[in-house]
Amino acid sequence: MFHVPCPAIAAPTFPQQSSVTSSPNPRSSEPSSRWQAIALDGRNDWWRYVLGVFIFLVFMLIVGSIAALFFAGFVMGFQGISPDDIMEGLGDFFTTASVAGFIGNNIPFLFGILAIAIVLPLFHNRNFFSLLGANKRLQWQHLLEAFGLWFAIVGSSTAIFYLLEPSGFDLTFRWQSWLPLLLVTVPLTFLQVACEELFFRGYLLQGLGLVIRSKVVLASIAAVPFAAVHFANPEMQRGLGWMALYYFAFGLVTCWMTLERDRLEPALGFHLANNYFGILVVSSTDSVLPVPAIFTVEADGSAMFSVLLFVAEAALFYALLQKKLPWQRKQSSEE
Repeated sequence: MFHVPCPAIAAPTFPQQSSVTSSPNPRSSEPSSRWQAIALDGRNDWWRYVLGVFIFLVFMLIVGSIAALFFAGFVMGFQGISPDDIMEGLGDFFTTASVAGFIGNNIPFLFGILAIAIVLPLFHNRNFFSLLGANKRLQWQHLLEAFGLWFAIVGSSTAIFYLLEPSGFDLTFRWQSWLPLLLVTVPLTFLQVACEELFFRGYLLQGLGLVIRSKVVLASIAAVPFAAVHFANPEMQRGLGWMALYYFAFGLVTCWMTLERDRLEPALGFHLANNYFGILVVSSTDSVLPVPAIFTVEADGSAMFSVLLFVAEAALFYALLQKKLPWQRKQSSEE
């Protein structure tokens, strides 16, 4: 789960315009070249990216936060809470495990997507869906493949830990609260993940790719702002260095798979599975989005172990993701 992002982009001078060849070999010696080339199909002056990031931040941090506060006030007023008590209870509204609080925490991401939808056509003369891939359309099979694989890996490792130490898992499942959570989590978390992936692995990664040709350097640099925006999350108290490394590794993995596949859907599926599992199945007591999940675990484990476990799981995920499925063998003709 993720805090309100506030990344920044450097201000280089980009090529003014170019055209994108729609069907290069995605398995070439420089797999990221196709993803980076998508950004050439439009207007790419440095100030457009600076202004685009600024508008994204304004919509997320200011407009989205104001909308979330209005929503919280409306809900609390509907519950019969007095105006004075509403002002005092806003903090608890967003930090208490409830469906209403979960909705309020996700409202800024709706405005983040709106900002991207405005910036792409208005400032870059580009199709919004060009952030997904060169063919400008969502390919669900790639998303579902990554989603299912990562959900299975995380679920399997969690099941092993549960069998080894069941006392570490507090059963917090209450169907009266979990079912409403499920209904709002499916669409809102999809929008939250889409907002982060469209910005970090789409807009930012493509923009930086105009001046950074090395795939390794590009993925590493693009992972830094993603990690940085999570420094205010409560789970950083487990160990600042290790948790910062965890978020950097998460950003690096999603950047790398995007550049390797020249598509955003694998990162979307990976990120979505991670968040669905952490919201609906096993949450932690220090989660940035408190929710009534099936299980809740105390946030007193080793941060170093969490990082090492993620690296091992991500390596397994990436190895299995490289296996070619039927739709992967057909994708070259479709794209």
